[in-house]
Amino acid sequence: MIKKILIIFSIVLLLSFSLFLSVKTYLEYRQDYVDVCVASHQISQRTQLSDKDIEIIRLPKQILNEDVLNDPEMIKGNYVKLSYSIPKGSLFYKTALESDIRDLANTLLMKGQVNYDLYTAEVKINSGSIATDMYVDLYLTVTRNDKPISDLLIRDCRITGLYDSNDRQILNYDLDSKVQIISLAIDEDEVSIINKALKVGELSVIVSNKAYQNAVYSTLNRDSAVLEYLE
Repeated sequence: MIKKILIIFSIVLLLSFSLFLSVKTYLEYRQDYVDVCVASHQISQRTQLSDKDIEIIRLPKQILNEDVLNDPEMIKGNYVKLSYSIPKGSLFYKTALESDIRDLANTLLMKGQVNYDLYTAEVKINSGSIATDMYVDLYLTVTRNDKPISDLLIRDCRITGLYDSNDRQILNYDLDSKVQIISLAIDEDEVSIINKALKVGELSVIVSNKAYQNAVYSTLNRDSAVLEYLE
């Protein structure tokens, strides 16, 4: 009887010890693993990062170091550097990201668009009323036989950048710098039209009531009364 009790006690003790080791191992496992931000898909150069690009998984905390960004709020809004890409499941390294980029205007272009630079000295514009990402219309005024003819030429041109006299980008919160150059996203076929417009008349940049729309392509006004002067 005593032998039987000892056997049962030994089995219970062994099971208890095994359970203790299992719990201890699990807790150590949980402590060594942390939530980590990784790329949810393959991310190409010049992509601006947002929530959809970030996935949270658990990984050993030993993989994290000072070169890794692991706070979603510090990752979002950054751009992937030129010549870099972030593979799916990869960590976000500081060396692959940047917040202030000189070619920001190019990241705002849609398919078939180019950036066209207008100098404020060459057009009629109130540069104090515009900002990056706004949409403007271009009007052309020509004079024929002492009679001015003015009409809408191109509508819905997105402002992709504002620059000062040193070609430095002016950010929207910069209220002191004077705008000298305005970059507009236009259809590549409209480049020659604007070039001709600047030669034959006065181009006006007008903020329309659709200034804050999203993802709209510029459109040539094919019924414009001034088109015949550009042929």
